Amino acid sequence: MLLIACNNNKQTVNNAANTADTTKNGFTVDYGKQEVDTVVLSTTDSAFVVKNKAIKDDMGDKQKDYTIQVYFTNLSWPKLSFKNAIGADLALTGDLDGDHLPELLFRPEWFSSCWSTVNLFSLKNHTWKMIKNGSMYFCSDQYPLSKRVVKTDTGYGLLTDSLTDDKFITLKKTIKF
Repeated sequence: MLLIACNNNKQTVNNAANTADTTKNGFTVDYGKQEVDTVVLSTTDSAFVVKNKAIKDDMGDKQKDYTIQVYFTNLSWPKLSFKNAIGADLALTGDLDGDHLPELLFRPEWFSSCWSTVNLFSLKNHTWKMIKNGSMYFCSDQYPLSKRVVKTDTGYGLLTDSLTDDKFITLKKTIKF
């Protein structure tokens, strides 16, 4: 991955093997308005979460749009867009459906609360498709994002959280492709 800094507060990120084709293999970031988080997914794959910079005292009412874009170093993976998020936590799960491609766990970030959604995405026809989602209490370390998919007798399950009678419970939702 090659990072190029410019004096106009914009930066273009390209694949080093094809730096001329910025529309296909790269993205442009306006550092006056946006910022980038880098998430290491594996020893060979990383993701870049492009998001709007935070505005002082913003709790979800200062901008028209709170959509993030996720770009991957694996150029065969398309961009993932997600609305109502100001950041994201990501984890690869490995190949759950036998298509030789890993699935992706995605937890969007918001301004407040330890509650979020946990979303399982799979690559289908060169598009990220949401396979299963549920609630997640991410302030607990009992089941971090990377441990949210578990093997079951019939395949795999997604661990989700719920609150019942003032007690946290963990549910196992069957994953079907």
